[in-house]
Amino acid sequence: MELEVFAGQEKSELSMIEVARAILEERGRDHEMYFSDLVNEIQNYLEKSDAEIREALPYFYSALNVDGSFIPLGDNKWGLRSWYAIDEIDEEIITLEEDENGAPKRKRKRVNAFMDGDEDAIDYSDDDPEDEDFTPESSDLEYDEENPDDEKSEVESYDSEINEIIPDEDLDEEVDINEEDDEDDDLNEE
Repeated sequence: MELEVFAGQEKSELSMIEVARAILEERGRDHEMYFSDLVNEIQNYLEKSDAEIREALPYFYSALNVDGSFIPLGDNKWGLRSWYAIDEIDEEIITLEEDENGAPKRKRKRVNAFMDGDEDAIDYSDDDPEDEDFTPESSDLEYDEENPDDEKSEVESYDSEINEIIPDEDLDEEVDINEEDDEDDDLNEE
């Protein structure tokens, strides 16, 4: 077998990857090759012994995987990446970051040593707010500055509810104020 690409070059100077690329380019897109057939063709072209090929095989396979111009097609068949449009390539892409961020975190179950299997007992450790992933939504907590009438209407509805409970007549009663309490408050404020 002769490869036109390497005409006039010394075969001993060629790498197995260069020869593999040339063999696949010469065969064309419709002629993907099994890895073993590709290695056999490389061996025949480079006229290497079985021992030499066996020694170089792990390095060649690693280079074949790392080199961006080759693509595994399944069932240990190989082709050139340039033969396929990007849309046609269905490679499994492994990304560690997506796996870590996308997977929901499992919540650890706390065990209370004092519960002794009593189902009716109250487990106070379940109420720990630090255990919950609480993120308040800012829209719920913000004051509506655009519409101050909302606050006014809330205050009015609150006042009307209080008036239903305590009529205005009861509020007119005089309340005795103990002067001693006021003096104590004044001292605490200073």
